Amino acid sequence: MDTQNITLMERTPVPKAILTLSIPTLLSTIVSLIYNLTDTYFIGLLDDPIQLGAISLAFPVFMVIQAIGNVFGNGAPSYVSRCLGAGEQKEARRTSVVATYVSVAVTLLMTVFCFLFMEPILRVLGTSAETVGPTRQYVQIVAGFSVFMTLQAVLPALLRSEGKMKEAVIGMVIGTGLNIVLDPVFILLLHQGVAGAAWATIIGNVFAVIYYLSIYLRGKTSLSIFPRDFHPSRRILQEVLKIGLPSSISQIIMSLSNIMMNNLASGYGDYVISAYGVAGKLTTMVFMITIGYSSGYMPFAGYNYGAGNYKRMLSAMKFSLISGTGVCLALLIPFLWLAPGFLRLFTSDPRIIDVGVRFLRAYAWVVPFMAIQMTVMCTFQAVGDGIRSMLLNLGRQLLFYIPLLYLFNHLWGLNGLLYAQTGADICVTILAVLIGLPLLHKLSKKQSEREALDDYPAGQIPIKNS
Repeated sequence: MDTQNITLMERTPVPKAILTLSIPTLLSTIVSLIYNLTDTYFIGLLDDPIQLGAISLAFPVFMVIQAIGNVFGNGAPSYVSRCLGAGEQKEARRTSVVATYVSVAVTLLMTVFCFLFMEPILRVLGTSAETVGPTRQYVQIVAGFSVFMTLQAVLPALLRSEGKMKEAVIGMVIGTGLNIVLDPVFILLLHQGVAGAAWATIIGNVFAVIYYLSIYLRGKTSLSIFPRDFHPSRRILQEVLKIGLPSSISQIIMSLSNIMMNNLASGYGDYVISAYGVAGKLTTMVFMITIGYSSGYMPFAGYNYGAGNYKRMLSAMKFSLISGTGVCLALLIPFLWLAPGFLRLFTSDPRIIDVGVRFLRAYAWVVPFMAIQMTVMCTFQAVGDGIRSMLLNLGRQLLFYIPLLYLFNHLWGLNGLLYAQTGADICVTILAVLIGLPLLHKLSKKQSEREALDDYPAGQIPIKNS
């Protein structure tokens, strides 16, 4: 790592260091969310519920592709940060190369699978005779060029792991800017509908990846993507997968839960699918903004944990919890007061607006507590605790949301569907507190032991009584 990044990790005051790392990541996340909202917005301008529904139905496939990138985009940076903190530069470089090439290979396999089983996939997504055509168009384009989506997740994540937040954000801005410019061209001027939205997304990803590759090829990073550094090992794969795989599985389960929700919602009318798809964009925005802010804390925590500086890590955890909660409180505004206006950006159908507003108002109850979930989860990732990280990742969807989805739907019908995610997030927040407190105690104990050792003169180590 360069001197500036080492100073940031080791000596810069904790609040300033966390904000320096978190704000660019947060901006990157916001840019990414604008990127996802743009497609829905311009499709909404067509005032065609079928195409708007197709975007919502195809979204689970989009999430699965992202999940592949997140296996390596979440798992590798955690290990890289710890390696850099421990001074293991060579291992960090090898990890970055392995993450890049293995993620590409897995994505190519997924692409082949998607085209071989396209028709069964479309049926599982819940398409109707009207929505199957545009949904197929979108899925074919996105799946066919999915390798660029994977690299667009992995390459900037590795840059963030060594503190290069600015470079990571620039690439995201390039991709999003192109998407925003090309969406109206393809959708409105060339009349390609959802296919145009897919092409705008892919082209934006391609140019973002080209920018990221230029950073690595010009040696502007301490990490690598060169084949000569490709030396996979059991340790690297274990460290990457134990953090990245739970995160990926969580996103795949989230995709599955979206499919389940769409199938249940279709029983109340196609307009409910559209309403959930549009309103879900805002709930995803809040969730991803919280993740983005907490993710800036993660490499800092991982570096200082690897360096044995537990006091600095604990200070960062406390600051992330407090400041992240402040961010979440600010995010209540669009749920409580701006919900109708947000829905009207995408549709003029009063039924879609009504159901969407009801869903957003229901979700407002848990928004203030999102930072607790994310900070605790990122802390477990930073210390390499894949099991508890997986528990929180899977808890939100598999343990709570999917069961509550069917239970609430059975008990209260459409209102139950609207409150299922709220109930799930309340449960996972309680879980985060219960498993986070022992971790906090463990880190505090390590810090006390470290301070006790520092009190002894150089060369003298206390001997514990057996």
